[in-house]
Amino acid sequence: MASIDASTSVLLEAEWVPADADEAMVRVREYERLARRLHAARLGLQEAIGRSGVHREDGHASAKVMVRFAANLSNAEALRRERSVRVMRDLPVVAAGHAEGRIGTPQVERIGRVVANPRVADQLIEVDAQIARAAAMLPYPDFDAAMSDWERLADEDGAGDRAERNHANRDFTMPRNLDGSHRFDGGGGSGTGQVIEDIWQRQVDREWEADWADARRRLGDAATSEDLARTDAQRRYDAMATCFTRGDLATYGVAARTCTDLVIDEVTFERHLAKLFGTDPGPDPRLATWWDDLADTLSPDPDPDDDNEPDRDQAPDGGLVGFRCGTIDGRPLDPTEVVVATLVGHIRRVVTRADGVVVNMGRKARCFTGARQLAVRLAHTSCVWPGCDVPAGQCQSDHLDAYHGPRRGRTDPGNGAPECGRHNRKKEQGFTIERDRWGRWHTYRPDGTEIT
Repeated sequence: MASIDASTSVLLEAEWVPADADEAMVRVREYERLARRLHAARLGLQEAIGRSGVHREDGHASAKVMVRFAANLSNAEALRRERSVRVMRDLPVVAAGHAEGRIGTPQVERIGRVVANPRVADQLIEVDAQIARAAAMLPYPDFDAAMSDWERLADEDGAGDRAERNHANRDFTMPRNLDGSHRFDGGGGSGTGQVIEDIWQRQVDREWEADWADARRRLGDAATSEDLARTDAQRRYDAMATCFTRGDLATYGVAARTCTDLVIDEVTFERHLAKLFGTDPGPDPRLATWWDDLADTLSPDPDPDDDNEPDRDQAPDGGLVGFRCGTIDGRPLDPTEVVVATLVGHIRRVVTRADGVVVNMGRKARCFTGARQLAVRLAHTSCVWPGCDVPAGQCQSDHLDAYHGPRRGRTDPGNGAPECGRHNRKKEQGFTIERDRWGRWHTYRPDGTEIT
């Protein structure tokens, strides 16, 4: 590994300037071949971890989870690697081509998407050599199209089976953009889809009628389409939101309708509440010391007993750290929208301290049963076990200091942590979890060493 690292440093430090396009093309392909071979070695490492089972020692559910944590990967990249590991295991000719640098990483990942289809995986494995040849020789767009067409032919069971499959694979997702806004994606069978479309379109028409009636009230017969309060796009979105809201209300009634929990820190809540009432709070005071405060949370206090050093147990400037504004699972939301929603919507405000502990929970008329459990989940956006990304909303709440333990742990948010079922049970095997003075979580093995 040291020699490989040293050779890589030589490449990085080389100040090479291509003499012409041909030389540049040669160098690009040389670099690409090295990258492919390294990628194959990386996949082999993940396969070896999975075979050995060492990932289980620290509570990781699979080699994929362990690698994702250790390499700090996104979920999408971890999934691509897991599928590529299967390609390298089940298609030896493709694996050899990739290890030699003849087959690219995108081609291996594209094959991995098809291998993940259980209806055609066995058929694909049987044509390993042909797939390898195509992957090495075809331009990627042509190879991608060929894989798509082959999968469609191999998985073609007739119109009736296709319709049944579309229904069985029905799905609806609401992915978030980086700024916290939503997108919508999904699909299903044609019959149910047509019913949904008819209901939605009817509500779109109602939204248009409401806007038109409003314009006529304001302007009389002089009103035109230019005077409508919303655009067509806005009415389409609002129609969808109305369908969801009315469905929830019709199914569960007012008392048990869905209550949305929005988490916001105290400083942010007060600043944006002031804005709503016409007061300019100025720039957020945390900006001036933001990076210094962050460095403090990352660097342990070398001597907590030294009176000459600042006490890092105390947040500077009266607690102006710990920005949070989002959902229970940590998805970001606009602070102004959150404050407005707490005033006019079926929303419960949850205010947190700098270390994430809940200090205030507003309540609606709905039952408050289970609020302590919810407050524990709000202390972190996912399971606190290192490498686990089970959302906090799907976690259990458990004591840090056991209720019947020697310290007689209290049942309050400050003594709780959100843990998925798997890792909550790990605590029965001698693992312990602690939260430090900056709100960060640490997990220790039975021998006292920390999982890092």
